[in-house]
Amino acid sequence: MAQNSARGVPARADGWRPQDSVLNGLIHKCVEEAYRRNSEAGSMTAVFGGGIVLLVLGVILAAGTGNPLLAVLVVVVLAAGGLFYAGVNAPAPQVDPLRILDVMGGPGNLPAGYLVYPPAWRAGLPEYLARVSDRQLAVAVRLCREHPGSIADLLRLVITAEQHAHEHVYGRALTESDVFRVAHRATAEWARIAPATMLAA
Repeated sequence: MAQNSARGVPARADGWRPQDSVLNGLIHKCVEEAYRRNSEAGSMTAVFGGGIVLLVLGVILAAGTGNPLLAVLVVVVLAAGGLFYAGVNAPAPQVDPLRILDVMGGPGNLPAGYLVYPPAWRAGLPEYLARVSDRQLAVAVRLCREHPGSIADLLRLVITAEQHAHEHVYGRALTESDVFRVAHRATAEWARIAPATMLAA
């Protein structure tokens, strides 16, 4: 079942968060660049469009009135008013969150531990996790520190573990502990045979 309500950044019981300064810095930079680039693109489009309209208006006024000075004055006043109006009423720039980490392959390609890293939640994780249930996310958060793969790998493992656990509960309701038990065994085995974990503890 998909999650519909807004989620906050999940936290592990031990308070652990990834400490890879290089990757953390890259995520911060991607977030800042995405919002800055989007803001600049929107502003420049409005400025260029307005400039062309004012230029045409100035030419028409100069030709119609025969007074170029008046045309320039009108254009300057309109430009100042337009810039003020645009600055006050400009909508907040819209950024596609799922595109913020394109340079890294998207939020699903982050190491699993970044499920609990707040800046990653500004970089598309809420949208990426929109179809993940609360139980699946809770299990993934419990396993994210030791899982050697990506967020996408961990979620696939948890979803598969949930399906497997569901087949073995024998008539009772499936719990988070049931899913965790199956997923933890798989994660421990994966971590054992992996050449190295992607996140140092």
